Amino acid sequence: MRRAAWILWGMSACADAVTEAPREGRGEDASTAYEDEDALVGALPGPAAEPGEIAYTLGVEDAPPVPLRLDMTRDEVRELLGPVAQEILLLELDPWPFLRNAMNAIKSACGEGWKLDAADPGHDCDLTPTGRAFSQNGAHWRDTPEYALVRLLTMTPANSDVRGTSIAFLQAVADLLDLGGGFAQMLSDNLQIRRTEEFLDTEVVVRALYEGFLGTHPNIGPNGGLPFTLEDALSDLASLSTRLGPVEGHPGIVAAGFQPSGQVLGPDFRMRVTAESNVRLYEGLNLRAGVGQLSVLDDDTPPTFNDPLEFDFRDPTRFELVGLVDTPVIDLQFALPENPQWMPACAGEDFCQQNLPEVPVGPDSVWSNPRWQLESIIGAAGYFKYRALRGYSEYVGGLATVEAGQGDDPPGWMHFGVPFNLGPKDQYAWELILEVAQVGLHGPDAENFAEGDAGVRFTLTDVPVGLSGAQAAEAVRPYLQAQSARLAEILLGDFRARSDRVDFTLRRIESGALALFFVSPEDLGPGDAYPWVAPGFFLGPERLPGQKVSLTNVAGSNDLNHEKLVLGPEEQTVYVSDAKGAVFRLRVATDPTDARRARIAAREVGE
Repeated sequence: MRRAAWILWGMSACADAVTEAPREGRGEDASTAYEDEDALVGALPGPAAEPGEIAYTLGVEDAPPVPLRLDMTRDEVRELLGPVAQEILLLELDPWPFLRNAMNAIKSACGEGWKLDAADPGHDCDLTPTGRAFSQNGAHWRDTPEYALVRLLTMTPANSDVRGTSIAFLQAVADLLDLGGGFAQMLSDNLQIRRTEEFLDTEVVVRALYEGFLGTHPNIGPNGGLPFTLEDALSDLASLSTRLGPVEGHPGIVAAGFQPSGQVLGPDFRMRVTAESNVRLYEGLNLRAGVGQLSVLDDDTPPTFNDPLEFDFRDPTRFELVGLVDTPVIDLQFALPENPQWMPACAGEDFCQQNLPEVPVGPDSVWSNPRWQLESIIGAAGYFKYRALRGYSEYVGGLATVEAGQGDDPPGWMHFGVPFNLGPKDQYAWELILEVAQVGLHGPDAENFAEGDAGVRFTLTDVPVGLSGAQAAEAVRPYLQAQSARLAEILLGDFRARSDRVDFTLRRIESGALALFFVSPEDLGPGDAYPWVAPGFFLGPERLPGQKVSLTNVAGSNDLNHEKLVLGPEEQTVYVSDAKGAVFRLRVATDPTDARRARIAAREVGE
């Protein structure tokens, strides 16, 4: 970092600055405060035109600073920006494509036989790495919560299993008597989905995960995206475990104890950046200590006018990332914890129609619990899927009916008109699906897992993050542009801190003339007090207002902040005071032999 900052500092230096009084002993520690100004330069007397005077020559550099050009490999980026890489946001990844890829990987973890119109989904979790990971600690994959959730996520009317739930009797009767073409067809008709369509399809589960799981993590991006930093890219995504792991009660988008991985930067990666420097280094004079240099921000490029470095990450000729992998993928593990209590359906009561996500009815409602828990994700997915459901079916000549959102009932509210009240109580469709899910996870009477023990943990490998390397290279542009000021600060550091403490500088104004600029408050560092009592150039040592010959607004200059004295070949005699109040007489004029120089003879005088 120090090496890069000094490279940029040197780019702004005045190459032809000269002095007749040598600047001996000048160093970083010597230029930290006006109280130490006698140690700044240690100027020796030069040729004096009159006794007691010291003669100086100040110069200006007319050529613009050389642009900053960086062409860095991965290791060079790490060397230069590694210590602050976690601060540099590259992009906010749209999580929807990634979540779809992850969900499809989970649903295919045990094969894709569930997509057939068959009662047996034909699951075999030994077919995929994700499915084989279910079998841990001696447990067969069939006996794991992960498989139970896969079974739920791939449940369709054709392969539905509702044993142990309140609609188990309805399934038995429908299949026995072939009511409505059997239970599978009855579900398909009344839920208005295909026989081979999941009760909870990928899109609604992804939305539930996005809003309840990702969106509730404290470190999610401000726009709802997954934030990826330069540190993530340099660490092959391992650093995601720190920022997106468990925090503040959230189980973490990345499960505890797991280190994600995925290559983003290929072996031929390069980052190329070009920026113009707006930092100018002007020669000036400390009236007690001699010639020094003042670092000044001189930005006249819109839309902002306070940028030490002028980046344009939107311009492909000024910023380029090459060598990103074509299809970035990630190995990731995430966990969905389960609530330790059974989530009963709000059923059979009129007030249950008010039990919605925004207004849960009672503490037992699924909507009263953390949104990142497994039951809440399932409930939300069901709500998104069936919240507009309306329909009516009748069977056996009207002896049995299934209604959804009929009469004054809200959409999604289901009534099973089964003789002798053998059907489930009136409730929302998503509450019924949540019951099926909970029984499926635990088994009837919790014979498989006790409540709270059916949390799931999925290890996913080679999941595409949702954009290509070329898309990522383009996506980073606006994020880096928004951080231009911070990047300039990182590269340059506090450029004003390396200035010498001078009283005035020599500059060329827009008209082409040379002028002495008295130091103004904007030339100092943040928080530095402005010590000059009477800034400017005067005709007499008393420095009365009527004696001032410098102006802040002079013809030929756009600057309005500095007291300026325009120079010419004719000698001018003026008086100035330094930061400690001492008064000096100056004889000043441009150098007749060099249009880039001015000659100054200075002598301290009494008040």
